[in-house]
Amino acid sequence: MKIVDMIYKTFSYRLIIVSFGLALASCLQTQNIVLQRNTTEKENIIDGVVWESGNWKPHLPAGEKGKSWGNHRAVVKIKSYNRFLGIRIHWRRSDNNPKDKAVVVIDAQSGEPIINVFLKEINNEYGEIIFEPNQGSKLYHIYYFPFESTGGYYPKINYLGPKSSANEDWLRSLGEINDALFNGLPQGEVTHIQSVDDFHSFYPMEVIAKKSEIEKMVKEINQSYYLFPEDRNHSIRMINHIPKRWINRGLINSFEDSGQQGEYFTFQIGVWAKDQMLEDISVAFTDFISPNGSFIKGSEFTCFNLGGVDINGSPFNKSVSVQKGKVQALWFGVQLPEQSGKFKGQINISSKNSSSENLSVTISIEDRIVANRGDDQPENMSRLRWLNSTVGKDPDFIIPPFTPVEIQDKRLIILGREILLSENGLPNQINSFFTPEMTGFQDTPNPIIRNPIDFKVTVNGKDELWKSIPYDLAKDSRGRSLWFVENESDNFNLYVNGVLEYEGMLDYKISLVAKNEVLINNIQVPIHVDKDAAKYILGLGHKGQKRPNKVNWKWDVTNHQEGVWLGGINKGLQYVLRDNNYVRPLNTNFYQNQPLVLPSSWANNGKGGINIIDREDYVLVQNYSGPRMMSVGDTLHYNIRFLITPFKPLNLKNHFQTRFVHKYVPVDTVLAWGGTVVNIHHANAINPFINYPFYNLDKQTAYIQEAHQKNVKVKLYNTIRELTYKTHEIFAMRSLGFEIFNDGVGGGHSWLQEHLKDNYHSAWHAWRVDDAAILNKGTSRWTNYYIEGLNWLAKNQDIDGLYLDDIAFNRETVKRIVSVLNKHRPEVIIDLHSANQFNSRDGFINSAMLYMEHFPFISRLWFGEYFEYDKDEDYWLTEVSGIPFGLMGEMLQGGGHPYRGLLYGMTTRMYGETDVRPIWKLMNDFGIESSEIKGYWLEKPPVITNHEKIIATAYLKPERILIAIASWSDKDENVRLDFDWNQFGFKSGRLFSPEVDKLQPYEEFNLEGPITIPQNMGLFLVLEKK
Repeated sequence: MKIVDMIYKTFSYRLIIVSFGLALASCLQTQNIVLQRNTTEKENIIDGVVWESGNWKPHLPAGEKGKSWGNHRAVVKIKSYNRFLGIRIHWRRSDNNPKDKAVVVIDAQSGEPIINVFLKEINNEYGEIIFEPNQGSKLYHIYYFPFESTGGYYPKINYLGPKSSANEDWLRSLGEINDALFNGLPQGEVTHIQSVDDFHSFYPMEVIAKKSEIEKMVKEINQSYYLFPEDRNHSIRMINHIPKRWINRGLINSFEDSGQQGEYFTFQIGVWAKDQMLEDISVAFTDFISPNGSFIKGSEFTCFNLGGVDINGSPFNKSVSVQKGKVQALWFGVQLPEQSGKFKGQINISSKNSSSENLSVTISIEDRIVANRGDDQPENMSRLRWLNSTVGKDPDFIIPPFTPVEIQDKRLIILGREILLSENGLPNQINSFFTPEMTGFQDTPNPIIRNPIDFKVTVNGKDELWKSIPYDLAKDSRGRSLWFVENESDNFNLYVNGVLEYEGMLDYKISLVAKNEVLINNIQVPIHVDKDAAKYILGLGHKGQKRPNKVNWKWDVTNHQEGVWLGGINKGLQYVLRDNNYVRPLNTNFYQNQPLVLPSSWANNGKGGINIIDREDYVLVQNYSGPRMMSVGDTLHYNIRFLITPFKPLNLKNHFQTRFVHKYVPVDTVLAWGGTVVNIHHANAINPFINYPFYNLDKQTAYIQEAHQKNVKVKLYNTIRELTYKTHEIFAMRSLGFEIFNDGVGGGHSWLQEHLKDNYHSAWHAWRVDDAAILNKGTSRWTNYYIEGLNWLAKNQDIDGLYLDDIAFNRETVKRIVSVLNKHRPEVIIDLHSANQFNSRDGFINSAMLYMEHFPFISRLWFGEYFEYDKDEDYWLTEVSGIPFGLMGEMLQGGGHPYRGLLYGMTTRMYGETDVRPIWKLMNDFGIESSEIKGYWLEKPPVITNHEKIIATAYLKPERILIAIASWSDKDENVRLDFDWNQFGFKSGRLFSPEVDKLQPYEEFNLEGPITIPQNMGLFLVLEKK
């Protein structure tokens, strides 16, 4: 029986699992068995040269602009001075086009470059160099990766090309160089090949095998492809070369490694396609059996390259082929039992166009149990299993203050909102119950839409008439309701799949199927929005502002625009238009590298768009796709995802009692400053590397424990978008192709260019700790890893939340994040920072528009760099404050504006040179956390001014009122205040401005007299009962 006849598939994986025990093992006969070990060289000695770290001080400090001799050198000793001295360096380098890179010879004694140098031969295997040494100097360093850097956070590094500095007389005296002349020259001795440090080292997995060595191996055993087993401590790094390590070890048909009881054990097999491309690799496993009869089922093994579990929790498979001449690393994992012993089995690897090869594998399980499956030691690669994790997908988890979805016939009720569905499955009514203050709810429904939403298809000038099949609403969890409606007309079937989730996400997957060949005049979904729910606009190229009377918008891939938010303070609607091909674009400087995939249904080759038109009683939003032809059976997907705003009421007490220190400072300093939460950014002692907070954990633990003892919460910077090059699993991730890392032109930091070489996208360089990053995808299995990492941090490090520096993942990921954090921590704080995305690099999208799907799960906003704090109050309200969505925020750009900020309950945080303590003192003295906010946006605010460019928000307590006044006037203004005493609970009072250090002095004012407000500034006043 052939092995392929005995294979069965598990969970629809491309990974093929076989589990027939010893019977199958006896069928897997290995065709080629070669044991060819080279035992003449010591571990770190190759070609008689010691490979080691030189640990020298980098010639160019990280982040600086300038030239460097590079990260790699050969150490050369000479016996005596000769005018022409030859040196052959067997550097075994894997870089592309080494002959295009310069070589610098340095006198180790003086540290000065040698002038007379001639490069005879430069290739991947060796370099032949002639130089004139200095009299009396016998030790030289030959650098072969010199570069020039622009420095900064996004460095551009170019390797210097070969350029002769040699004296012409010296070159003429050297004459024409051939091999015989070179070999006849006095020769220096290469004693060491060094890297600047261990991290930059090429040894051993990037030290290439020479062509002659490979030919010798192939001559002895000639196969179309070869298998090279490798342990987890030596990640396979090279694609275009095989390492000398494999030549030294020789071709083997067996592999043995050890793990601990309960460990998730990983290992690799390198596949080298010598003669031909290998199409669609398959892997099969026998059971692994110990001498006492215990076994590990073959079905428990995973090959991460061939399949896994996606971010939606669904199994998937991948087709992996290996191009001719290339090396593909296959990473494997298996959960070891809590039982010692030697477990032996076999792995069969084959492809569609080649014979199969078998490898015997022995896993020796030691007599000790490892904690947490080995996850506490990421260098052992046990966390690769996190790639396939589904943690955080509890469908019944609901984050406070949200409540379960309630169904009453066709009415759906969620926190502060309700939706009534029509016969066609689309919304008939959408209502809000949030009060204008945004701190509670009212009994009377407040309409968001004025008429039912319809799906209109116009043929021959007439709208299709739909007949709908009756349907019921279902709940598949506490927080989610779903329904399916079949609608039919003369020419079409319309299938409506609807989902409502507890926070206000209303998602429609709408399929239009043609029954006849038909010429369509137009397809549109008109939305009649209540005018009070369309007071402001975000999106479609508009910064946050009052909605203009007319908007005409067309699809354009250079713009990250696919929908709009229309809203008021306490009711609004965001929607985006998509189809089944939607892929989340990149953002935050990288949108143009991976822009929107325009929906073919809605965009319709430029014929579709959105019109917003002001009507007498409502605002008409026309979402249209224009004329087109459909044939019988053609299907178009008109997907719409709504977000019904606000999401939740404001929590003033929590907001004002939470004070952020955004610096890694001693805990006692946090307390002395008045902070209650400290954000630990990356690039510091306890979180050194970006988005991989798993280094220096002992220091991190000690800091968090001290903070908790002193009632200070600790949050870490950790997100997805870019990932440090210090990630232990980086080469395993690279072996997955472009599943996790974005493709790109390479470049950036020297380490990236020397070790990853190409096909990556360089990103942030935190030069203070010399940490370089590359872009990764928020829609890949790294998201599963990331969430498991947060689960580990919450469980083991007791982190209190996250600081998200922009977001590159979807709302489902945030739901999983809050689920795992809340599982382990009593209170979770997540603040979201964003630099303004309204620019050409990011496709002119508003940060609030982009991240609105995440707002229900976020605790606070910090919309900072490049936000335009000089713009008017409508911009502040919609773009910066978060209030129309149930959030509150903080300021950043330029230290913020204290007066305009407090109109919305916003301050800065302790960050950089900004000192927020005087404002915090003002708030503490007043007791703002127990007040009630009465914003200027109310129909009847309790305090108003007599100047249209000067506005006020009041914070009410029974006998005291704090009044924040902010000016947008370009000159000093004398204003009078109008008080609504009925809202205060007292009829007269004392009015004064409290002293705020470096901002305003103490001063008393007449209630009826004019008050001077400085230009573009403001004033804090206190009105207290006499």
